[in-house]
Amino acid sequence: MKFIIKSYGAFLALLLTIVSCSDNFLEQNTPHIIAADNLYVDEAGFDAGLNGLYALARMERAGVPTDNSPSGSSNNLIAAMMMGGTDIIYGNRPWNSERFLNDWGDQVIGGDAQTYFSKTWNWLYEIINASNTIINRAENSGSLNIDDQSLKRIIAEARTIRAWAYRHLTYLFGDVPLNVNESTGENIRLDWERDAVSAIKAQMKEDLEYAAINLPENHTNNGKIVRAVAQHYLAELLIEEGDYPAAITVALATINGPKALVTSRYGVNSGNPGTPYTDMFLEGNANPSQGNTEALWVFQNAYEVEGGEGHNIMRRWFMSEYSSTSGGAPGLTVTVDRGGRGQTRLSATKFMLDLYDKDINGNVVDDRGSEFAWRTFFTIKPEDPSSAGTVGSNIALDFTPVDPLGDRFRPYTRKWDWSHDIDVRSTRSYNDQVYLRLADTYLLLAEAYFKNSDSENAAKYINELRSRANAPFVASGDISLDFILDERARELFSEEQRRYTLLRNNKWMERTNMHNINASGKLTDRDKLYPIPQSFIDANLDNKIENNVGY
Repeated sequence: MKFIIKSYGAFLALLLTIVSCSDNFLEQNTPHIIAADNLYVDEAGFDAGLNGLYALARMERAGVPTDNSPSGSSNNLIAAMMMGGTDIIYGNRPWNSERFLNDWGDQVIGGDAQTYFSKTWNWLYEIINASNTIINRAENSGSLNIDDQSLKRIIAEARTIRAWAYRHLTYLFGDVPLNVNESTGENIRLDWERDAVSAIKAQMKEDLEYAAINLPENHTNNGKIVRAVAQHYLAELLIEEGDYPAAITVALATINGPKALVTSRYGVNSGNPGTPYTDMFLEGNANPSQGNTEALWVFQNAYEVEGGEGHNIMRRWFMSEYSSTSGGAPGLTVTVDRGGRGQTRLSATKFMLDLYDKDINGNVVDDRGSEFAWRTFFTIKPEDPSSAGTVGSNIALDFTPVDPLGDRFRPYTRKWDWSHDIDVRSTRSYNDQVYLRLADTYLLLAEAYFKNSDSENAAKYINELRSRANAPFVASGDISLDFILDERARELFSEEQRRYTLLRNNKWMERTNMHNINASGKLTDRDKLYPIPQSFIDANLDNKIENNVGY
C-alpha cells in the first residue's frame, strides 16, 4: 500500500505563528484533536509530523494556496516563479500569473503577483514553523522512549527541510526573518526583523552539516529524504560561499555513496523504445524501490488516496495544449498515451530547444533532446478530428518561432506526461515524481572543479552524464561557466530552480536578456529579488520593515 500522508497545517504564517501538525491515516489511530502536545510523544508521532512536512514540501509543484483552500488547489504553479523568466523558460500566456515573468516592471508589484508572493511566503514559513516544532520537541524529548539514532534521524529530516525552505526564501526575497523556535500562542511577535542572507545561510549550513551526518544513506520509504539530499544542498551552499575544495569533498562523498546514475534501461517500459534517461520519469519508475538508483528525493502522489492529493500541476503548465483549437493547436483528442491535457503556460525558449548537439544532418545526438524526452510531433489517431490530418501521419509542433506568446502548440518536455483512464483530462497529476537527482550533484561537482581551476575533472564528470545520454564528449578546454549552465539546462530542464542557479552565478540578467526575447531589455537590478509581501509588512506592527530596493 502506498505510504501517503495528509497535512493539517493552520495557515497563519503571516507572523510565523502557525502550529502545524499532521497524521498518517493509513497507519495511525489519530486522537480526535491533534496538537503538538499529544502528537510528539513517541517515534510514530514524530514521523507523522514529518509526513506533514513532506506534504507541504511537495506543494512546490502545486498551485499557490487560495483563500478558500490552503492546500494548493489554484492553477498558478508555485514553482513557476523559481523557473520562469529565465534564459530557458518563458511565460506563454498573457495571464497575470505568467505575465510578470515576461514583462517585469509594474507587473511584479501588481495585485496578482503580490498574491503569488505572499502565498508562497506563507507556505515556506508554515514549513519552517512545522520544522521548528519537530526539532524543538525532539531536542527536548528526554523523557520519551525513543532511541538516540531515531531521534537524530528525526531532527535531521526536519533540519534538512528547514534549510530547504530558507534556501527558497533567500533566493526569492533576500534578507528575511530567521526563526528557529517553535511558534506558539505565547510567543507571538509583531516586531520581526529581516536577517541578513549571510546569517540565514550560516543556519542552513549548520542544519545541513548535522543532517549529512545523521540521515540514513537509504530508506525503505520512497518518499523520505536521505543523506545525499543534505549533502547535495550543502555542496551547493559551499560553492556559493566560494569554498570549492569543501564543496568538491561533499559532492564526491555524495556520488560515491549508495546512489548511482541510471545508465541502463529498466522498469515498466524497458522492453519498448526509450532511453535510460527518460525511463526515470515514467510512472512506475520514479522510486528507488522501482529501480531508480539516481533519485535522491521523490515527491509521492496517489490518485483517490486520502493524503495523496498533491495538486501537482507540472504537466498542466509545461505540456502543449494540443487539444485546443486556438493558438495554433489542432484540437487533437486527449489520451492517456499522449500524457493527458496541458495548458502551455510555461514554454522552453528557442535557445533551449536548440541547445542539444546535432549531427551534420541536423539530427539531435543527445538522448536528453530525443523524441522520448521532448514532444515535437503527434501522430494522428482515428479518434482525432478529420481536420487534424490523415490518420497515421505526423503533425509537428511549432518549433521555428522565437518564443511566441499564446502559441499553444509548442514543443515541450515529456518529463511530466501523465494521465489515467478514469479522468483523462484531469488537471492534476497523481504520479510519483523525481524531485532531486544525483545528476544535479554531478553538475555541482563539475562547477566546483571548474571554479577551483580544474577543468579536466569538470569535464570528466560532465562526460559521465554525456556518456549516459549518448552525447558527444566535451574537452576540458571547452569548459566554461556558460557551458556548465548550458549543460544544466540540457540535463535538468524543468527540474532545477533555474532562476536560483543563474542568480548564484550572477548570470540571470545577462543570460535572460540574451536568450529570452520576451523578457529581454525589461530586467533591472531590482528584479533579482521579489518584493517582501505587503501583507507581512502591514502585520508586523511593532517594527517597520523596509522592502527590497526598488519596491
